[in-house]
Amino acid sequence: MNYKNVFLKRGKDESLKRFHPWVFSGAIERMDDGMTEGETVRVCTSDGDFIAVGHYQIGSIAIRVLSFRDVTIDADFWQNRLLSAFQMRMTIGVVGADGGNDTFRLVHGEGDLLPGLVIDCYGRTAVMQAHSVGMHLCRQEICEALLVVMGKRIDHVYYKSDTTLPFKAELGQENGFLVGGSQENTAVENGLKFHIDWLKGQKTGFFIDQRENRALLERYAADDKS
Repeated sequence: MNYKNVFLKRGKDESLKRFHPWVFSGAIERMDDGMTEGETVRVCTSDGDFIAVGHYQIGSIAIRVLSFRDVTIDADFWQNRLLSAFQMRMTIGVVGADGGNDTFRLVHGEGDLLPGLVIDCYGRTAVMQAHSVGMHLCRQEICEALLVVMGKRIDHVYYKSDTTLPFKAELGQENGFLVGGSQENTAVENGLKFHIDWLKGQKTGFFIDQRENRALLERYAADDKS
């Protein structure tokens, strides 16, 4: 794939050499002509040496890095990134193999080398949220890769980005199913069932980061009964 190039000012590549996932607009010296918001670009040093590939966006954070290798951002790329995220959740026990927990965050932006993307899983539905123009434009490709990686675990993918995309971007904000359309919204966390409102609920519909606090409350309630 022949991506357009972004060239950094001399000395502004040091943070990228330490694998920082952002390029700020002030670090850019020049860009190839015809660049559009959200497209995939190559980031080069002032001497023209490759350093990263990422999504270009208008604003202070001009590029969100997807890889520090000169790769093509295609179906294999998305599948490999998502598989790595899923395997890590399996390793640390966030995903319940026995069905006792099917509520978990699969992708957490930069932490999973997918800046601008959040994916939360609730039962057999995944809720995907884009926080960058690039991820929004790639939503269908990411959805297809997600279904491959998750196999029989996920049947439905709901896209919820009406309030998370940059307000200056000329995009059609949208909420809706990319695949499927189930109204079943029950998910299990630590053996407890919750109704998830991914349409009207905050964030992707549920505060997954409060899992430990809910577990503590359950424990305290059990202690009180005893």
